[in-house]
Amino acid sequence: MSNHTSEKDTPHKTRESPIVITERGDMALGKKFNKIEMSDARGITRARLLSRFLNEISTKKFGAVVFGYEKVLYDDAADHTMPLKEISVELERLLANKITVGIATRQSHQDVRAEIQHTIAPEYWNDTYITYCNGAYTSTLNDDVQSHNSKSKDLESFLEFAITNDIISKDDIIKYDNQISIKNHNNTYSAQKILSELRDKKLLEKIKVFESKKFVDIIPYHISKYHIVKTIKNAIPKDRHILCIGYDGQWPGSDCELLTHRYSLSTNTVSTTAASCWNLLPDGTHGEQGTISYLKSMHTKNNKMFNISI
Repeated sequence: MSNHTSEKDTPHKTRESPIVITERGDMALGKKFNKIEMSDARGITRARLLSRFLNEISTKKFGAVVFGYEKVLYDDAADHTMPLKEISVELERLLANKITVGIATRQSHQDVRAEIQHTIAPEYWNDTYITYCNGAYTSTLNDDVQSHNSKSKDLESFLEFAITNDIISKDDIIKYDNQISIKNHNNTYSAQKILSELRDKKLLEKIKVFESKKFVDIIPYHISKYHIVKTIKNAIPKDRHILCIGYDGQWPGSDCELLTHRYSLSTNTVSTTAASCWNLLPDGTHGEQGTISYLKSMHTKNNKMFNISI
């Protein structure tokens, strides 16, 4: 019997196609994982994860986009008092093509609704959803509603403990029905410090704490900005997906829960998970300008759908 094995009979290992990472992709990997060596096996795996994410967001049919508000659509530290005209134009372009828009803000209905109404034309208000106070309540931009939620006993317990134990000053507190905001003058407070000083385990399990440049927000545990994604999912065709865009994807950033969504992009910091929350912007681009860059990458196809290519 011959020992010869024909080429046809020889088992072959299937080789995966080589990964081509652009300069911007290399930046995205650096933001996600810090500096990595692409020749290292772990680095190659990470590059494949980025390639998979890019392929998904460029091929999926999106019927809605949800934005964080602070530092995403509007930078309150800038020299303007509401979202830029360029952002307004891009939002209305999507809405005119029957794309649903969602906005998730840490502010209350009274504080922010008028700003957003000046940004988006009235004919699109019914297709624009806003979730207020980090997800405490949600309505369309057309609805003149207030919070339907009763005051939270868990927040009242937190407040009593925090003031009694000098964790926060009474003068720095802004109270809403389902949110306590602490004015963060000169970085006096931090989410991590508040949680470490709270110590009451039962109370810790009932609240969440988020941090921005000007405020630290405390909300009941069951509330989340992510709830707007679930609301909008029921308002768009079943075969359409939702894209989320936020500012800080890593806790204690207030958009971190929103950016756990599978298809999500950051205009600033990212989470450590490879499945979502990538920053695909060029170095030096962030915040409002980053949002504009993402918006211009959204290409509408027919009605009620867009693709994104970056």
